[in-house]
Amino acid sequence: MSKNIMRCTQFNFQILSAGLLSLCMLSANLHADTRGQLARTTFETTLNNGLKVIIREDHRSPMVMTQIWYKVGSSDESGNLLGISHALEHMMFKGTSKVPNDEFTRLSRIYGGSINAATFTNYTNYYQLYPKTYFPMALELEADRMSNLLLRQQDFEPEIKVVMEERRLRTDDSPRALAFERFKWIAYPTSHYRQPVIGHMKNLQNLQLDDLKTWYRKWYTPNNAILVIVGDVESEAALHQVQKYFGDIPAKKAPPRNDVLEFERVGYRHMEIESTVQVPNLYMAWNVRSLATAKDPQDAYALNIIRSILDSGISSRFQDRLVRDKKLLTAVSASYDPYNRGDSLFSISALPADGVSLQEAQKAIQTEIDLLKNELVDPAEVSRISTRFISSLIYSQDDIAGQAKMIGNLEVNGLSYRLMDELPKHYENVSPQDIQRVANAYFIKDNLSTLYLTPENKSK
Repeated sequence: MSKNIMRCTQFNFQILSAGLLSLCMLSANLHADTRGQLARTTFETTLNNGLKVIIREDHRSPMVMTQIWYKVGSSDESGNLLGISHALEHMMFKGTSKVPNDEFTRLSRIYGGSINAATFTNYTNYYQLYPKTYFPMALELEADRMSNLLLRQQDFEPEIKVVMEERRLRTDDSPRALAFERFKWIAYPTSHYRQPVIGHMKNLQNLQLDDLKTWYRKWYTPNNAILVIVGDVESEAALHQVQKYFGDIPAKKAPPRNDVLEFERVGYRHMEIESTVQVPNLYMAWNVRSLATAKDPQDAYALNIIRSILDSGISSRFQDRLVRDKKLLTAVSASYDPYNRGDSLFSISALPADGVSLQEAQKAIQTEIDLLKNELVDPAEVSRISTRFISSLIYSQDDIAGQAKMIGNLEVNGLSYRLMDELPKHYENVSPQDIQRVANAYFIKDNLSTLYLTPENKSK
């Protein structure tokens, strides 16, 4: 970091108390929310330039988590630009006119912090975790690269090679990852969620620095971002710092986003791939709604409880019946993400036991799904699963990183951070009748996609 920034940061500590006088106008827009499991004071406001700010006080340790969430991800890409959001994420650490290349990493090492970033289908987010003494510095760094990023050819050329190598290691050299990437194109026949976050290799090879500059100017604006602060801060003092560093960054017209909804009852889809896997793999995925798209949010809560009934440890139905008892599978897992701005998938992956065909494995899994449709789950089982699920949910939000992640994830997907403290109640209210209704509504053949991934036939 340049000396100018360091001097500015140190000076800010001296003038902080005087600067609080300017908060009178801002405080009128604040909302305090102390409901729920954690009962922490949370403030929300939006700056004049459109930047949404959510501050949650947690004074248990002298640390502050700062996260900024941009409403842009792989689902916003199209054409030859697949992977550009992730490539830009890499370049966001390459410096500004004030902050030299890789200074973010050096500062985190010197001042006992940690930094990282991630790109997903719906968003790109960046975080900085520092002792509270350096919280203003974290804000200053983040605001600086929101508007002053230096995108230089000498940085881009080696970094895009790093991204290509990441693509090669995580996808191209992994038969299962490559097959699942292809599978998503039938599982999401219309939604842009089918696009790989990292892009295809040919996309990365053709990306130009000017493409990234245009993408940066288009999406990295305060009115397209959410700033989440959780930790040992006083909300009004923290807001003063936010206003100081972010308040003068101009807003821009927000670009339209790609569609991430699916048609009703798309129709059954099936794919078969031969590859270098050692054992057969089965993938099943149903098109389902998320919290943001379901007409009744209870559908999403019930789907998450169903996932836990089927796959939540050694006592879950899949493990108990299909792995240990009937010995039809050697491994099985279920996944569902209710926190999407668009429609989601309820996915199951499985490895059949020796001598068990993929068709038999699919039939066994389908039998368990049909039981949910045809028989009410015992209330005691629902209560046990819900209690375990809620405990895990609360535990995941115990530290400041988990709280910030949940707040940002809800907000960036069109939901409210207030839902965070209400989630245990909603999951507790899922009934056996909800489970049966939702299973019958979503787990139908017209919503299903399947993939059979098998070892190559060497005799061909």
